[in-house]
Amino acid sequence: MINVKLEKLISLISKSTTIKINELNIDSCANDFAQWDSLAHLRIMLEIQKMYKIKISTSKMSELNSVKSILFYLK
Repeated sequence: MINVKLEKLISLISKSTTIKINELNIDSCANDFAQWDSLAHLRIMLEIQKMYKIKISTSKMSELNSVKSILFYLK
């Protein structure tokens, strides 16, 4: 189950940031990539909200700056 979620999340982040899928993993975070800037982060958060039909508060969005933190938030 977690692998499916991880794959979907990495794919979503890749599409939102133009980072190649094979460069992303569970330990990737926004600070690792210039392409994962604030605008890309907002796109990621909006896509997650749409995909999972949830609402993420603005304060929570800023905390969700890594693959791992997003994955644990979605559990």
